Amino acid sequence: MNLKQRQLVCAFTFAGSCLLVSSVEEAACEEKIKSAAQDKRVGLSASLKSKAYAKIDAVLLLKNGETLFEEYFNGYDEERLHDFASVTKSITSLLVGAAIHRGEITDVDAPILPFYAKTKYSDQWKGEKRTLTFRHLLTMQHGLACDDYNDPGMRRFNSWLEEEDPIQAALDIPSDRNPGEVSIYCTASTQLLRLPLEKATGKTIEEFADNVLFGPLGISKVAWQKNQQGNAATGYGIEMRPRDVAKIGKMIENRGVWEGKRIVSENWLEQSFQRHGSLLGIDYGYLWYGERYEFESRSIQSHLAMGHGGQFLILFPGLDAIVVIAASDYDFEIDFYSLVRTKILPVLTS
Repeated sequence: MNLKQRQLVCAFTFAGSCLLVSSVEEAACEEKIKSAAQDKRVGLSASLKSKAYAKIDAVLLLKNGETLFEEYFNGYDEERLHDFASVTKSITSLLVGAAIHRGEITDVDAPILPFYAKTKYSDQWKGEKRTLTFRHLLTMQHGLACDDYNDPGMRRFNSWLEEEDPIQAALDIPSDRNPGEVSIYCTASTQLLRLPLEKATGKTIEEFADNVLFGPLGISKVAWQKNQQGNAATGYGIEMRPRDVAKIGKMIENRGVWEGKRIVSENWLEQSFQRHGSLLGIDYGYLWYGERYEFESRSIQSHLAMGHGGQFLILFPGLDAIVVIAASDYDFEIDFYSLVRTKILPVLTS
């Protein structure tokens, strides 16, 4: 094989597989691929330091369980907590799955209403709301006249946040369709999951999460957003270290197991990532999104948790890769889909 032929083989080799005629030539080709991969990581780092991405606070990339890239900006570091906004919803979904796995909730089609018996809310469930199940709330098919994606200036959402009793405020939202018909994004609906989870497990949300999720994963620094009554929000505002969010991704990547301990069932994860509805034209499961990234003539499937301001936990099962992004882009200036497709996927596939 002459020099030109060897160069062509190296140039067209994919994912680090060098098929050359000698170990010396193969080593040289592998070194060339490693160098190219490093160049892409350097390029990503340079891009993230540009003005276009000035509101990004952290980016972590993991491949095959190992950290491939980790950088922080704007005063953040590996120890500082970051608001992960509606990624909270996907964590709540995992907690429901854990409760079902432990037999504390019968199944995803269990009705919500019995958990509100003998509470101050027991007679507040009117009409269609009385038929709500865990599945309805996990898929955003709640039937409420509430759409956070059609809320200019987030006025309705912010008004709900200011309510002293967010559960009562959610129950006060009228229904405009039957539960189970269509997915419509409404953070208020997810707060209806808090009390049933606490009733079923006999623990507060924080205690249950520490017991079945954060504790086993070695996550000790977590701050839950609290409402005026002092109860944890199940749909927004959790603060975590990006590294710890990546741990959740690794547990999911390992099919619900962490260091030999089952956290959630593999079946729950499969159900969570199935398409049960659609939001913004993106597949929606149990408080998880499913989106495809078009990259180099391939369509790469992802499962992702997503939060306001640019918070992401993205899993690429076909690549054994995890992406965590934390940002403060509350003015929607950054095209995060483009960032992942044009800057991050080249690193993950190199």
